[in-house]
Amino acid sequence: MVATTERSLESLGAVANRIREAARDDKVSVGELLEALGPRSFVPLLLVPALIAATPLSGIPGVSIVAGLLIALISFEMLMSYDEAYVPRRLKRSSIDADALRRALAKAQPVIAWFDRHTHSRLSWMFHRPMVYLPKVICLLSGLAMPFLEFIPFTSSILATGVSLLAIALLTRDGLFLLLAIVPYGGALFVALRLA
Repeated sequence: MVATTERSLESLGAVANRIREAARDDKVSVGELLEALGPRSFVPLLLVPALIAATPLSGIPGVSIVAGLLIALISFEMLMSYDEAYVPRRLKRSSIDADALRRALAKAQPVIAWFDRHTHSRLSWMFHRPMVYLPKVICLLSGLAMPFLEFIPFTSSILATGVSLLAIALLTRDGLFLLLAIVPYGGALFVALRLA
């Protein structure tokens, strides 16, 4: 595969707007969300399932499993420098309630606006090889772990929050948020140790 230049959206708000546009009917499928973002937009494609799993929508049975599989698949394709994202048809057919998604986006709007105001390019050396592979590997491992953690309270959402921060950092090239993404992983480790 030829290394690709990822098509980044201008802001987190732009990603949210594209999701909102796709969620017009009663149900919205994974395929419709992917189509709205475009097959070459790897980082936004990674961000969408992470954001969904980080919200109360993760309480819907199966959401954490589908989100985790998508995160793992897209992270792997980013590591392998695929030209376009490939998602199996079975995953594309998975859907969630569009009204619940719109409500989650509405509640998240102040947070999205805060990120858009406070993220900008800094510590850019963290986004050059080989450092840039680290967040992608962490996202891959997080996605693989999420389906197994669905029945352990909070752990999938904590990992999804970490992936969301990593994706935001990759989207905005903000190294500070790349460092902040470590915090949720410390929280996930703490919860896992307490439950062990």
